[in-house]
This record gives sequence, C-alpha cells and structure tokens, in this order.
Amino acid sequence: MTKEHAWLDGEGLHLADDAIAAKVARKPVSATMIDNLVSGCPARYIFESTLKDMVIPLTPDDPRVRGTVFHRACELYYTKPVDARGESVDPALLQDCAKEALAEQPEDIASAPSLREWLDEACRRYVAMDPSATDVTVSEYRNDKGVFQPALEMVVTGQLPGISRRFYGAIDRLVAADPEHPERVIIDDYKTGRKEQLYSDKLRFPDFNYLRQQTIYAILLERDKRTHATGWRPIGARLVCPMASQVEYFDESTGTAQVRQMNEGATLMLNIRDAGTRRRAMADAAAASDKLDAEVKHNLYEFSPSSLCAWCPLARICPSARITGSEKAQGSFAKQPDAATLAPAIIAA
Repeated sequence: MTKEHAWLDGEGLHLADDAIAAKVARKPVSATMIDNLVSGCPARYIFESTLKDMVIPLTPDDPRVRGTVFHRACELYYTKPVDARGESVDPALLQDCAKEALAEQPEDIASAPSLREWLDEACRRYVAMDPSATDVTVSEYRNDKGVFQPALEMVVTGQLPGISRRFYGAIDRLVAADPEHPERVIIDDYKTGRKEQLYSDKLRFPDFNYLRQQTIYAILLERDKRTHATGWRPIGARLVCPMASQVEYFDESTGTAQVRQMNEGATLMLNIRDAGTRRRAMADAAAASDKLDAEVKHNLYEFSPSSLCAWCPLARICPSARITGSEKAQGSFAKQPDAATLAPAIIAA
C-alpha cells in the first residue's frame, strides 16, 4: 500500500487517514497521553494508540492482555456482595472470577497455557497480600441512571481549569475509608508488573506517571457532584501490586536509592494531597493537551528519541531512532517489526 493510514519522514509521524486523524483530534486527556506527550515520544504514542493493532495483533503474553484479565477478575470478584464473598478474600471464588474473565477473551487468547498460568499465579499472589489490600469495603457511586453501584472500573471525566481538553480515566477501585463519612475514600490502582517504583524525585530515573494519574483522579473526584452529591474526599491512593517481586524507593534515612525484594507483592501508598504534586500534575495535563492541539493542527507528531527507542515498534523504520549498543537494547531492537510488517498501517516516506 502507499500512504493509506500514516507515514514517517524526517520530522515525525503524519496521519493520512482522515477518520483516524479525526479520532485523534477528539481524544480527551488521559494518564497515558500525558506520560507519552510530556516525557515520551508523540510519534510512538500515536502509533501505539491508533495504528498498532492493525499490524501487531495482541498475544496472550502481552502485558495489556494480562492486565485486562486480572483487572476484570477483580472487578467480578468485588462486584459480588460481601455476604456472598465474605469479609476475607476467598481464593476459590477469585479463581472462579478469573476463569470467567478469561472466558470473555477471544478463544486463542483464553486458551493459551501461558496466560492461564500467569493469571493463576497473579490470583495466588493477590490472595497472599496483606489483608489491607484484599479485605476491603468497596464504595458505591451514583451512576447516570441514579442507581448506586460498586465503585469498580469507575469512569472519571471532567473539564479541569487551564486544560483545553476534557480528562478521561477509569479508577480500578474506590475503597471506603470511613463508614460514617462515605465521601472519604482511598483510590486503588492494580499494577501487574514485576518491578515497581515508589516515586521520589531523588531517584535516578523517577517515574511520576502513577502519582500524577492518581492525583488527577483525586482532583476530579473532589469536583464530581454527579456520582456523589457533595463531591468525594479522597484521603490517599495506593498501588496494589500482587506480582511485584521488587520495589525501588528512596531511603531518606540513608539518602540512597534502595531496592526491596518482595515475596508477596506490594501495596504502595501515594500522597495525592501534596500541593506541589497537584500543581505539577495539572501543569503536565495542560502541557499534554496543548501539545496535542498543536500536533493535530500541523498533522505532525514529532519524534523524541531516547535510550528507550529499541523498545519502540517503530524502531526499525524510524529515521531518528537512537539504538544503543547494549545487549538488551540490541535484543529488543531485533524483535521489533520490520517495514513489511508495518506497511499495512504505516510506511517510511
């Protein structure tokens, strides 16, 4: 094919498909968008969010598939009333919910032994976590029909000051923090990576993305009179990480970065009320919104080369790709799709 969907040149990625371009132009701000446009590569973001699935089918071992199935299993589990699932996490019932979540996937995904084994391990590790992460009271919110339902995979959206686009996200789980004050909640986010980080700007490679995401969710909840009559009062946020085998953090007592080995996952507490964190999160959201506005206007989604280029699916056709000589980078680069594979979605001009 020729330039049916998109092409790359020396400046960046350009969309040739009017329908895809219109879809991009309507995109709301999201945590993924902010991370990619503020500190990542716009060209890679547009490819992965709009074009990648045309030429690179999802596999059972894709982190997105694993995350989706585990999130769905937890949603099905905590949707059940407490008198059906009990006060403490029920391993057998969670496994049943995991099987149900798998059954919702396409047959070639659902039947893959590697995914089934991974999901079984994720459920076992989740059950073994501290009860504060598993034995929770899920809050309820008022949906658009005026009916109260468990706050699971709860959509949060709204217009925030100084940001041209609406923000859109989904909260994995809202946990009731105070029975006498239902507006007081903790925002939970499931993470299924093996390596996690507790954010600190003192780390060598600090990752602000998760803290930014949860902070913006908290700001949206506080302004949300649609799902709670008086607005919510988030008092904290947590990353619930059943698969984490190690966590990087900064030890203030020693002034050094540390890595803690974890046998039963990790629950990481996030401070979403810090004023400085909130200002930075909002500034990043505004910057991402403005950047997308400009790139849509010029139909130019620029390259932002870095040491991570070898892990980008465009690496083998990108004229700006920066591929280091490390063994890991070379190995990852070799696994990326070639021009012929990408051609149905994108070509290098």
